[in-house]
Amino acid sequence: MTPVIKCVHSFQRSIRDRRASRRQPRGNTPILGTSDPEVDDIGVPIWDGCSKGGVTSKNDKKPGKKASEDYLKSLPSREQCARWQTSLENVLDDPKGAAHFMQFLASEYCSENYEFWKEIKQLKEDNPSGDKLKKKVKNIYDKYIGESASKQINVNGRLKVAIRDAVDEPYLEMFDEAQKFVIQLMRDGPYRRFIDEDNLQKLQRGQG
Repeated sequence: MTPVIKCVHSFQRSIRDRRASRRQPRGNTPILGTSDPEVDDIGVPIWDGCSKGGVTSKNDKKPGKKASEDYLKSLPSREQCARWQTSLENVLDDPKGAAHFMQFLASEYCSENYEFWKEIKQLKEDNPSGDKLKKKVKNIYDKYIGESASKQINVNGRLKVAIRDAVDEPYLEMFDEAQKFVIQLMRDGPYRRFIDEDNLQKLQRGQG
C-alpha cells in the first residue's frame, strides 16, 4: 500500500471513529493523524505541518498585507537563508521566510497549497465552535476542496470525498491529513527550488 493511500484510509477511519464517538467528552474525542511520524535518515521525526514540533510563537499571528510587504523589503541575511535550507518548518516559522516563500510560490502559480495550510493553521488558533466552525469549514471547503473551488488544492480524490462527508458535522482536526499532504507537496517541490543556492543569493541581493 502506498503512503498516500495509507494516509487517506487512515483519515477515513478517523472520520468513522469520530462519528461513532460523538457522545464522548471532548477530551476523549479521537484525533486525526495519530499514525507514527515519518523520520529522516538519522531517525529525527519530520515535521508534518500539523503538530507544533519546534515551532515558536513568533509567527502565530497572521501578518497583514503591509507586514508581509515590509518583510519582503527587508533582505534576508546569509544566516537566515542557511536556516531556511535546513527545513521547510524554519521557513514557515520565520515571518520573513514565509513572506518570501509565498512570493516565490506566487511566481510559480502554485500558492494555493500554502494559503490552504495557513487557513487551517489560523482555524485551529481561532478555535471556533458551533455555527462559527460550520461557516468557516464550509468556506474553506468551497475555496480549496470543492469541485468549483477557486483555489483548488491538489489532494487525492478519496481524501476530498472524506472531507466533504465531514463538512456537515465539522471539527477542527478534519483537515489534518490534507494539511499534511500539501506540506509534503511543498516540501518535495517548490521548497526545494526555493532553497536553491541561486534563488537564495538573488533574495539576498534583493532580486527575488
